[in-house]
Amino acid sequence: MNYKYYLDKSSKKFPCPKCQKKSFVKYVETETKQYLEDHVGRCDRESKCAYHFSPKGNTPVTGLIVDYKPEIPTFHDQDIFTELCNNYMNNNLVKFLLTVFDPVDVKEVIFKFRIGTSNHWKGATVFLQMDRDLDIHAGKVMLYDEKTGKRVKKPFNCITWLHRVLRIKDFVLQQCLFGLHNITECGIKTIGIVESEKTVLFMSIYRRDIIWMATGSKANFKEKLIEPLKGRKIIAFPDKGEYEDWNKKAEQLRKDGFDIMCSKLLEEYGLEEGDDLVDYIVNQQAA
Repeated sequence: MNYKYYLDKSSKKFPCPKCQKKSFVKYVETETKQYLEDHVGRCDRESKCAYHFSPKGNTPVTGLIVDYKPEIPTFHDQDIFTELCNNYMNNNLVKFLLTVFDPVDVKEVIFKFRIGTSNHWKGATVFLQMDRDLDIHAGKVMLYDEKTGKRVKKPFNCITWLHRVLRIKDFVLQQCLFGLHNITECGIKTIGIVESEKTVLFMSIYRRDIIWMATGSKANFKEKLIEPLKGRKIIAFPDKGEYEDWNKKAEQLRKDGFDIMCSKLLEEYGLEEGDDLVDYIVNQQAA
C-alpha cells in the first residue's frame, strides 16, 4: 500500500531538532521524492531522544503508481578482514575482555566474530555484520574505555559506520544481525538475541550453549532482521526497561510462525534502566 509520505529508506541522516545528534531520518513525499520540512521525521535514538514528528495527512493514496524500487544493498569487500582484523591487541575492548576472561577464550571470540580494530579513534572496535554467506553488510565502529569496558560518550558519542570512515560514496546500508554468520554453527542450539554487540562477545564466552546475536539497537528487533532465524528456537533478552516493547514484537513474531520467547529476567532484579545481561552477571557475581 502506498502512502503519501514515508521515512527515507536511504542511510542519510540529519541533525535531530531535539538532541542535535546526526541521527534524524526525514520523511519523503512519495510522488515528488522530496524531503518534507526539517523538523518532520524521526530520531533513531529511541531510548535517549525519541523525537518523532509525523507528517499530517499521511493516508494511503489510491491510484498512485510508484516507480520506487528497493535499493540493492552494498557489501564491503572481503579484503576488509585483512585490513581490520590483525591488530586486536591495540583494541580497547579486547584489552578490557582480557581483564575478565582467559586469553584463550578472548582470542577464540575475536576470531569467531571477526572483531576489527580501527584507527578512526585510537583503539576503536569494528563490529562486522555478516550473513551466513559471510557477505559483510556493515561495520559499526565504536570506542570503548579499556579499563571499564564502557562506551566512550564524552565529549561526544564515539560511534559511526565503517563506510563513512572509509568514505565509500553511495553506500546502501542494509543491516543484518551481528553474529548472524554463526547460525550454521549448530542446528540444535538456541539462539539468544540481545541489543549490544559487546554483550554478544561476553555471553559467547560465558554461555557457550547458546548462539548469541545482537540487533545493535532496540529498534532493530524486528521481523526483517529476525527472518533468517525462522525455524530456530529463539530467546530475546531485552535491556532493562525494554521488555514491554520487545515482548509485543515477540508476540507478533510468534503469530508469524517464529519459535521465540522474550525473557523478563532483567526486569525482576534491581538493575538500572538500560542495563543488560552483562550488568546482571556482574551484579550476581558481586553479590
